[in-house]
Amino acid sequence: MLICRTERPGDGDEIDELVCAAFGREQEGDLVWALREQGAISLSQVAEYEDAIMGHLLMSPVLIEGQDLGWLALAPVSVWPECQNQGIASTLIRAALDCANELDWAGVVLLGKPEFYSRFGFKPASELGLKYQNAKADETLMAMALKAQPVSGRVTYHPVFDTKPQA
Repeated sequence: MLICRTERPGDGDEIDELVCAAFGREQEGDLVWALREQGAISLSQVAEYEDAIMGHLLMSPVLIEGQDLGWLALAPVSVWPECQNQGIASTLIRAALDCANELDWAGVVLLGKPEFYSRFGFKPASELGLKYQNAKADETLMAMALKAQPVSGRVTYHPVFDTKPQA
């Protein structure tokens, strides 16, 4: 049975290897490592099957109009290549959204494909009055409010995203 749980001490090396393998390059692994080093991880979850980590999801804080309003960025979501397209990412995303809601976060943004992320309740961020720090990616910015607090403005990811590729 697949179990979603919070990352534990000692999981880091396996997560780094998984993230690099999932994307076929090291940049996303470097992103996770840099966020970890900066203390900028708000939520890190793994999907585990028979004591082996099959997937990983990370959420880090974002600013809206330069203010911390309790919103998170979901990135990256990683699954071992041989385990992709089996529902692991979907299970991780649902579990992480439940966890973020339980921890009283206000909402979650991500850069991704609307046809995939809409199934979890994400909407184009513009519908909530949010836009991305880079106008070129506005159409892929999606958002989900977890609390009924109105927000609007420009979303800024943690600075390490400026030097690493978006996952």
